[in-house]
Amino acid sequence: INLILILFVLASLACNFGVVSPPPTEVSPVTAPPVEEPPLAEPATEAAPATVAPTPIPGLARSCDKVQLVIPQGLAADIECQLVPAQSGEDVAPWEVTPGHVEIGFTGYTLGEKFHRPRLYVFPVIDLVALQPYVAENINEVRAILDNPGGSFGKADLPGIHFFNAGAVFASNIATVDFLNGAGARALTVFGQYYAPVNNDELFYHFQGLSADGQYYLIAILPVTHPGLQADDQEGSLPASAEFPVYPGFSGADIEAEMGVYYDTTSALLNAASPDVFNPTLTTLDALIQSIQVAP
Repeated sequence: INLILILFVLASLACNFGVVSPPPTEVSPVTAPPVEEPPLAEPATEAAPATVAPTPIPGLARSCDKVQLVIPQGLAADIECQLVPAQSGEDVAPWEVTPGHVEIGFTGYTLGEKFHRPRLYVFPVIDLVALQPYVAENINEVRAILDNPGGSFGKADLPGIHFFNAGAVFASNIATVDFLNGAGARALTVFGQYYAPVNNDELFYHFQGLSADGQYYLIAILPVTHPGLQADDQEGSLPASAEFPVYPGFSGADIEAEMGVYYDTTSALLNAASPDVFNPTLTTLDALIQSIQVAP
């Protein structure tokens, strides 16, 4: 019995004191070493459009305040820059009223002294129209020509010149001309207070335009001649070899109809003439206008 009891006790001890596994070792989680992210690429941007330089015009590059231009070779020796101050009030003649503008003269102009002085005027549109509301009509006539490229235009469609105390009696060679930051219309014309003859003393290249932003209004007055026209406004000054009609004067009973035929015939002849027959050539005068840039 004692032996059995001893065996029973040993079996119990074996159950109570069995092999105990050691507690699991706590292992810190393994983390991969930080991977350095590559810097984010800058978002792709579209390449800036290439700037195409305008075709250079041989001549003298000049500037006057906010206006830049190139005088084509042989047209003039230089410019005369004038910043005209604002003028208004009862003591100022209507044609001298201005909000202040740029006026550029051309010294040593190829034709010398003519009835008109070669000039380029640049006015601020809003300020000018505020002082002289009727100028808006001239500006709208310029816009109408530009809005209808290739259209047919005559003297009645052309803008007047607000500081001239006269109106156009004749016009020919009407065309649109772009400048570096704007556009306008040009014509050959004679202004007068009567039925003036088309002559080489008073004929001028007349350009009116607007900057692309609509802020500036340009007027150019540049004397020009043609070998077929009479020298001045006196009767009998027409070259003997000319194919142009003789100025009819006031001999006819219906002067309006008579002068209408004269102007129409003269206009047709000038329209058909080569641009290089004129002095300065129309190509040269167009080049001057095309070179203009007006800073905002």
